[in-house]
Amino acid sequence: MTDTHALVWSMYAPSRLGSAAQQAFAAADAGSALIHVPAVVVAETIMVMERGRMPGVTLAHLLPRLEMMRTSDNYRLASLLPEVVLASHTLTAIPDIFDRLIVAEAIHRGTPLISKDAVIQRAALVTTVWDS
Repeated sequence: MTDTHALVWSMYAPSRLGSAAQQAFAAADAGSALIHVPAVVVAETIMVMERGRMPGVTLAHLLPRLEMMRTSDNYRLASLLPEVVLASHTLTAIPDIFDRLIVAEAIHRGTPLISKDAVIQRAALVTTVWDS
C-alpha cells in the first residue's frame, strides 16, 4: 500500500524515496509485486497537482498515469470502504483524517505502507516501508 507522497515521488521525484520504497515501486513496475493505492491517495494526488505542488507536473501528466494504474496488474486502486472509514476513528495517534484513512486501509488489507510520514511511523499501527 502506498501513501500519497510516496506515490507522487515514485512518479515525479524518485530520488526522494527511501531505498526500500524505491525497491517496492521497482518490484511493482517489474511485475513482481502489487501496490494498493487507496482512493484517498488518488484524491490527494490529484489535489497536489491541482495546487501546483509538483512544479512542471499538471493533471494532464497525472491522469494518464492514474488510468494506467487503474488497468494494471501491478497497482490496484482501492475503493474507500465504509468499514475502513468506521475503523479509522480508533486511530487517534494520527490526527490527520486522510492519513488515518490510509493507515486504516493498510490495516484492513494486512499490508505494509510505503510512507516516510513521521507521525504514521511513530504511531506504529502498521509496518512502514521506507529506509533512508
